[in-house]
Amino acid sequence: MRHTRIIVTHYGGPDELRVVEEECPKPKDGEVRVRVLAAGVSLPDLLMGEGVHPETPRLPFTPGWDLVGVVDRLGSGVPGIEPGQIVAALPITGAYAEFICLPQGELVPVPSGLDAAEAVSLVLNYVTAYQMLHRSAKVRAGQHVLIHGAAGGVGSALMQLGRLAGLELYGTCSSRGAPAVSDLGGIPIDYQHLDFVNEIHRLTSEGVDVVFDGIGGTHMWLSREALRPGGRVVAYGLTSSLRGGRLASESFRSPSSPSWNPHLRVVHCWRLASSGPETRGPLQHPVAQATETHIVSKGSARPV
Repeated sequence: MRHTRIIVTHYGGPDELRVVEEECPKPKDGEVRVRVLAAGVSLPDLLMGEGVHPETPRLPFTPGWDLVGVVDRLGSGVPGIEPGQIVAALPITGAYAEFICLPQGELVPVPSGLDAAEAVSLVLNYVTAYQMLHRSAKVRAGQHVLIHGAAGGVGSALMQLGRLAGLELYGTCSSRGAPAVSDLGGIPIDYQHLDFVNEIHRLTSEGVDVVFDGIGGTHMWLSREALRPGGRVVAYGLTSSLRGGRLASESFRSPSSPSWNPHLRVVHCWRLASSGPETRGPLQHPVAQATETHIVSKGSARPV
């Protein structure tokens, strides 16, 4: 049996993607062959295509950070899973294919009733959001949290999981995104017409406990001004600070001070979302909580 997959042979934009046809892969011992139903298109995929992501593999490679698919064939020594079962995975690369073989331990069952295309939009964003909330910021119910880009992919995941954690939420967004932020349980702050630092201090008097900042650069230092004493900035992605696939060190320093601020914690989203052994367990939680969000909201708060 043959299948098709997409490969990157030269770094660049979408024009560099090529479709190849080849023999369908066969699962090895302990592996599962998955027929891909939906694969995400995320910022890390685009950065890998450009060759600037820190985990970009050598050419040629098949992109595709996350997927939802159906179990097609089992290798030997694979108990507890059956052909036809719907699963999710974070292979980092390889999901842009009809079939992919993965170790059983990297697969997570997908709850019934979720559309594959909708479910895959939960995987990378929710793994990133869940781990930043609970592993990095260690949030507690009742805390005040500011989320930049709250109507976006990771931002909306932070909003939904933050609501489940009992947080008081504020989100920067455009005027167009304000209704979505309100629907997600947060107070929208229109960054185009309001100074978010002044607005946070007006709303909270002393500032927030945590700011999630995916913009980076000098914006992190504005985020710091929105903190209460002892608060923390969790920075992720930092696309404005990438230099040749690395984070520019000067982006972490205040324009007015060369010293490191102990309350500024920088988190690499590609590390948090990695499917390495230390993060495979937590993958279970954001998928389950994302489903709970759908149940709680009765469909009104869906992945962006």
